[in-house]
Amino acid sequence: MQRRVTLPCHAEITIANHHLLMEMNGNEIRFAYGGLSNDPLGDGFPLFSYDYHIEPNAQLYGDGFQMSSQVIGTLNHLRVLGNYPDNGSLMRIYPSSATQRFYNYLIIGDSLGYTLLGFTSCHRFSGYFEVVEQNGRHQIRAYLNGENSLPRDWTTFQLESVVILKSVELNALYDQFIGYIHQHHAPRASVQQGSPVGWSSFQSQTASTDAHTILTNLKQLHQQALGLEYVLIEQGYQVALGDWIGSAESFGAELMSIVDDIRSIGRKPAIWIAPFVASPNSAVFKHHPDWFVHNQNGKPMRADEVTYSGLDGKPCYLLDTTNVDVQEHLFEVIRFLRRELGIEMFKVDGAYRGCVQGERQITGISTIEAYRIGLEVINEAAEGAFVLLSRAPLWPSLGLADGMRVCDLAVRDARQFESNTLMTLLRSWQHRRLWHIDPERLVLTSLANQGCERRYYDFHRTCLLASGGLLFSGDPLDDITPYAQESIKRLIMRYRHTQVAASFSSLTLSHAMLALTPQNDLHCLFNYHQTTRDVMLTANHPVDWYDYWSGEKLNHTATQALEVTLKAGIFARAIVTVG
Repeated sequence: MQRRVTLPCHAEITIANHHLLMEMNGNEIRFAYGGLSNDPLGDGFPLFSYDYHIEPNAQLYGDGFQMSSQVIGTLNHLRVLGNYPDNGSLMRIYPSSATQRFYNYLIIGDSLGYTLLGFTSCHRFSGYFEVVEQNGRHQIRAYLNGENSLPRDWTTFQLESVVILKSVELNALYDQFIGYIHQHHAPRASVQQGSPVGWSSFQSQTASTDAHTILTNLKQLHQQALGLEYVLIEQGYQVALGDWIGSAESFGAELMSIVDDIRSIGRKPAIWIAPFVASPNSAVFKHHPDWFVHNQNGKPMRADEVTYSGLDGKPCYLLDTTNVDVQEHLFEVIRFLRRELGIEMFKVDGAYRGCVQGERQITGISTIEAYRIGLEVINEAAEGAFVLLSRAPLWPSLGLADGMRVCDLAVRDARQFESNTLMTLLRSWQHRRLWHIDPERLVLTSLANQGCERRYYDFHRTCLLASGGLLFSGDPLDDITPYAQESIKRLIMRYRHTQVAASFSSLTLSHAMLALTPQNDLHCLFNYHQTTRDVMLTANHPVDWYDYWSGEKLNHTATQALEVTLKAGIFARAIVTVG
């Protein structure tokens, strides 16, 4: 007999599995496993189904399991955002032939308002939704990836929790969702602190980090009054992936001496690290082959058996964080970098590889639990240093990240700027509530091998203006343009007033608004390949209107309304009110 449950929001769901126990908490259902069977839970263990009429023009938005995957559009015209979708050839979380999955949460915007279905916890298993159409009717189904684990091997029978919310206002929906998530994953104290602002040594995909580049830019950083506080030493200093203490000969200097130089000009050192992987030529792999996730043949599993190869294009292997020796190793590495070098920010890259499926030392622990164990070790060893995750699984990181990168690499290219803007703005509601979002580097100076038109740089910087979050310049400071310098100063000025993300009232992401100060409202307007259009901006009382970037006054006398033209194609404007 089917079990049907009606939530306070009037959503009626059908519990899909007779092994499930459930507890109601407002519009949330907290699930536990109550079956007597020890049958394995597959990657599509059903929780419930929800009959929902999806209008032809309804907007759907869903997240991906990992950072570089999102989905938005109508049911018949879904657009995948990100260069590494979950069902693509590189990540391979699920087959491209399978039904589209919406991980973590699914939002539907239609003529009645907004409906959100979302997982409010991720302690042990990842969760996702699918939309199925049968005989002209739609059904939303919720699943857990049980990883083919056996219930009798588990340490607890508690599963994950799911909420269904409805509202006519998109931001009210986000507010409610955040409240439920915080009941399971307490926010870190850092979310209410300022987002880091600095300079990154990674300037383009073809340029590697070396000491000479860093030192050259440090001189400029000391001379230029840009307000960039951190200096991030990106990939290239390490002897090998997995060997993080010491410096490669090609780097050209000792890591400690570079850190000392950063401190000597009053800046904070930050460092890139990929703690969950090691290359075959690394000392850690050569000396400790038993520290790694194994395949079914009992041999260390190469990353390209389950995902793309290595962070530098070469094969790498995956550390098993259920192994206590690995935990001690990670702790010692991070603690050394923190205490001996004084690193104040860790950019943890390739974090996704911490939770790929394989044979670990301890059975009964899911890949999500193993990943979270690794993050807990890193956070403890970091002793309050800012932990920024990159290429990370999103919901498995809840409560364990100070910052979360939310889009792909910043490339000086119109197509990439547009994709990154959509990815960033769709996740900007998470800023300062789940973590500080990282919209990737600000790149506004063309290079010999990479550049684009000024309008696309305008679009890119307006994305960072709207979203807030981390602000790291990725331009060569010894060749930075006045345009880029002025943009950095104006972005930092916005940050000094408020670091709250501007809010969008709809999933079209065309108009974001932010109360910059009690006297100033900021409007950020975006065109994504649309035709030229006019937008009417309004205020509560007569004000003056200015272009945020140029400072040009746009009206003759104070007025409550201003019509602004957005040019066709990829285009953005930022308008601020005064008065």
